[in-house]
Amino acid sequence: MPSPARLPRPSLGLRAVLAALLMAGALGGCGGSECTEIGCDSTLEVDYGSVVVNEPYLLTIDPDGDELTVTCLPDSPDAEPLPDWLECDADGFIVTGERADTTTSIRVTVVPIETEDAAINELVTLNVQEILEPNGPDCDPKCVVRRGVVP
Repeated sequence: MPSPARLPRPSLGLRAVLAALLMAGALGGCGGSECTEIGCDSTLEVDYGSVVVNEPYLLTIDPDGDELTVTCLPDSPDAEPLPDWLECDADGFIVTGERADTTTSIRVTVVPIETEDAAINELVTLNVQEILEPNGPDCDPKCVVRRGVVP
C-alpha cells in the first residue's frame, strides 16, 4: 500500500505571517483606515408632556447657552423660518446637530401668542436614550439622542 503524500511544512517565517494575518482578522473592528465615514447628528428631543399647544406660540430655549425665541405653528406664511437645526410642533421640539451634543438640561418657555400667558416655564432634564456609532464603536462620529419631558 502506498504511503500518503506529505504536504510540505510551512517555514517558521511563513507561519509567523499567517498567524499575524489570522490575528488581524480576528480582531476586526475599526482600526485606523478601516473606519467608514458615515455621518450622524446628535438630537435633543423635548416632549411637552400633558401640555398640548394647538395654536401659534413663542418657544424660548437655550440649547447652547444662548437664548433663542422662535414662533412655532405660525399662522402666517410670511413668518420667520425656524433655524435649520430646530423643529417644533404642538407636542414639543427637536434640536439637531452640535447644540444637542452635550446639552444635559434646557430651559423651556412656551407662551401662546393669543393669551401671552406662559403655558410652560421649566428646566427640563435630558437623559441619554441612545448613542449612535454608525462606523463602529472604535470610530468617529459618536452621536447622542437625548430626551426629556416637561414635568
